[in-house]
Amino acid sequence: MATPSRIVFILHGRHRPQGLPEHLLAPLRADFDVDVLMTSSADSATRYAREAALSGARWVVAVGGDGTVHEVVNGLMSVPEAARRDVALAVLPTGTGNDFVRSLGSGDSLAGLIGLMAADQVHALDLIRVTLANGSVRWCNNIGSIGITSDIVRRVKAMPARLPASLAFYSAVTTALLRWQPQPMRLTLDGELIEGRFTCVSAANGRFFGSGLGIAPEARLDDGLMEVVLIDNAGSLDFIRLLPQLRQAQRLADPRVRYLRGRVLQVAGEPARCPLELDGELAGHAPVRFELVPGALRCLRRLPG
Repeated sequence: MATPSRIVFILHGRHRPQGLPEHLLAPLRADFDVDVLMTSSADSATRYAREAALSGARWVVAVGGDGTVHEVVNGLMSVPEAARRDVALAVLPTGTGNDFVRSLGSGDSLAGLIGLMAADQVHALDLIRVTLANGSVRWCNNIGSIGITSDIVRRVKAMPARLPASLAFYSAVTTALLRWQPQPMRLTLDGELIEGRFTCVSAANGRFFGSGLGIAPEARLDDGLMEVVLIDNAGSLDFIRLLPQLRQAQRLADPRVRYLRGRVLQVAGEPARCPLELDGELAGHAPVRFELVPGALRCLRRLPG
């Protein structure tokens, strides 16, 4: 008798302390070996995803927000390529931002995921390999950025945990807008030098960050290129004026906003003034190298059209 395929659900322990309801899992148990793992520390999801891939799991489902997905992706990418050939990432969004899943198109229900699994809707997903200033490597599935957005993330992380997520976010946005100044940076995109003072530099695989801001309207998760978005020397009031347009995920008709495409982006700047965030998580500072890796990970998703 064949061994059932294994599905591993990795849940953010603080956001989903009760786990997943059994009536939702029951349809899977007849055909799959189902494990539900709860995170208990910052690296739990990464460790669980790595162990799941090495043990031959067919599906690894990240249940949470963008941070949980980021950790699971890094766990899957930490194993040898041969161990990733039969495993696929799936995402069940339960976080506050859920920006990555807006581009992914996998829906927001377990029933929807089960339908995609039954139809074997697995497709190759591009990822961004990020080499940090200390030489270590992280993987970015959505967007990496340097500038006011990473300053906002830094401020959110410093807020007391008892504050509601929405209050912490908008408080951090307000403070950053009042205090952030464009920073001088030196960029190299596929060998072309770009210098200036930037409010934000984004290397995008997905289209959205910051709870629904469509910073990279033409980014695609499977086209083999990053969309690089530069916001030049825009002050706080200028950035505030751009926010409503960013929510529409359309190109901004503003000379200070540039949309470029490429495979490799290197960013240099003063480390203390150029913090880095990846998928909404703090990850160090400049200098940093972003490299788009086509088809790096198998992923459950419904392609448009």
